[in-house]
Amino acid sequence: MGDQNIVRTAGTMMNVHDLATYLRLSEAKVYRMANSGSVPAFRVGKSWRFKKDMIDDWIQRQVKLDPVQSS
Repeated sequence: MGDQNIVRTAGTMMNVHDLATYLRLSEAKVYRMANSGSVPAFRVGKSWRFKKDMIDDWIQRQVKLDPVQSS
């Protein structure tokens, strides 16, 4: 089972690596976002976890707040 299968299922839990792959960001950037509270996340012990459906909702809110301007 590859990374592609991990992030397709709603309700799926992702770790930092999974989210970085999903968002096409560096893992360091995902850690900074989680620590600052700018992305929905929670801790399990010392590890960050992210629910895919919450991330997808967060992405939709970001798009609505800052829509791309077309000319």
